Amino acid sequence: MDAFTQQTGIQVDLKVGKTSGLANEIRMEKARPLGDLYISTESGIVEILTKDGLLDPYQSAATKAVPADFRSVAGTWTGISGRARIILYNTNLVPEKDVPTSIFDLTNPKWKGKLAIAGTRERTTLAWATALVALKGEAFTRDYLKGLHANDLKILTDNTEVWQGVGRGEFAIGLTNSPNYYLARQNNLPVGVVYPDQDKGAFGTPINPNAVAVIKGAANPEAARKFIDFVLSPAAQRILATQDYEIPLVAGVNSSAALPLQSIKRTAVKAQQLADLEEATLTLLTSLNPNW
Repeated sequence: MDAFTQQTGIQVDLKVGKTSGLANEIRMEKARPLGDLYISTESGIVEILTKDGLLDPYQSAATKAVPADFRSVAGTWTGISGRARIILYNTNLVPEKDVPTSIFDLTNPKWKGKLAIAGTRERTTLAWATALVALKGEAFTRDYLKGLHANDLKILTDNTEVWQGVGRGEFAIGLTNSPNYYLARQNNLPVGVVYPDQDKGAFGTPINPNAVAVIKGAANPEAARKFIDFVLSPAAQRILATQDYEIPLVAGVNSSAALPLQSIKRTAVKAQQLADLEEATLTLLTSLNPNW
């Protein structure tokens, strides 16, 4: 935001909140939007807002440089950076020979009482579970989640609790987002990372895009569009990669410490599938455990 203001002279009033909560505010304010721009932590929610007619299409040379699976078919949103859904493990508690390479290994009884994940207030958790439903089916996903619960999966408030808990040794393994590995290392915690299910024909690693969109009826749509182009510029992509360990989505930008997009076999799930299935997935999750 500061770099954008410095370059353009346009002041930014940033409101921070949970992805779902901010989306609900956009719904409530649709007659008179108070915001110009919306940034979410996954693509399903912006697809839902698109379906509800709450976002304005915007495409430019900058947005078209983003891979097609990280932008809206309708042109209403664009991914600005990515977060891989990783396995984080405590290197003092998990011997190298036992490090799991698949999320489906985590139902093994040897991990009983050693697993943590954030609840669905973290929208990326819901997107992860929804990708399972989309590609593996509801019956498979239900059985898999039952296996995790049989292993006493601990559902925490947010991803910060996950990476800190794994780093402190309260849990051997956490399911979280890739920037959290680098945050844990930055705090000198003994953690390792796995990008799971990378074998040929495997499920792959879901990549959640942080998505940006212009709110329909925004008071300052031109400034909002300028911000989208700026955040997709090489200079802004470098800020996201170097300061927040995000995965750049624009080709040719050095990913810094983060693993580059092209080296990850990613889960082949579409944003529209997430939008269509997220409500049913949330119902499935809460039927198994209300703490989701």
